[in-house]
This record gives sequence, C-alpha cells and structure tokens, in this order.
Amino acid sequence: MYEVQKREMTPDNFIAGDFPIVTDHGKIKPSATIRKYAPLVQGETGIEELTAEMITAAEQEEEPKPFDLIGIAADNAKESGEVVYYLTGEFFASALCLADTVTAEKVKPYFRKIGIYLKD
Repeated sequence: MYEVQKREMTPDNFIAGDFPIVTDHGKIKPSATIRKYAPLVQGETGIEELTAEMITAAEQEEEPKPFDLIGIAADNAKESGEVVYYLTGEFFASALCLADTVTAEKVKPYFRKIGIYLKD
C-alpha cells in the first residue's frame, strides 16, 4: 500500500559566521564553467574562476591586486549564463572550490580586502 522512503541529507557547511552576506549576479565569460564556492574574478569578457596563474602573476607584480576579485560563486553556472556570487560574508575556507595549486591561505588576503572573511 504505502512504502516508507528513507532519505539522507548532508548539510552544506559553508557560512561560518554572522557577518552580513550580500550577493550580486553577473554574466559569465563565454565558454567558462563556474563551480559552486569558487573564487571569481571579473575578466574583460565576463566573470570567470580565479586560477593559479592569476595569483602567481599577482605575486610577481608590485601592485597588490592585478586581477579583479569580486566574490565567491553561490552556485554552479555554465557558459553564456549568469552566476550569483557572494560579495561579503564569513565562510569556511575548507569549503571553497579552489584550483589545483591554489590554497585558502593564498586567497585569504585578497578576500579580506573586499569584505569576505575565511575561517579555518
């Protein structure tokens, strides 16, 4: 007659505090794919994920921020779409979706400048 279903929910521990969270949205770069909780930069043709090459270039420049870090993706997005991203807030560093050679310690100072605080 009726079947009891069993479901499992795994909570997503990303928000780490009560610092005000502000979101925005924007058009992603053509042919780019944005992963949930990835650091985002504003490029010439749209929003894209932060890469290790961008950080390496930043460390070699005298300017503190040669790339335009804008926030953290709130969800996945695919080519030619829009992405919602966090402009401010406190988040767990371990939950970030980072490029292979990028660590949370490398991006922490850049995030702090725009009002995003990473907790361990």
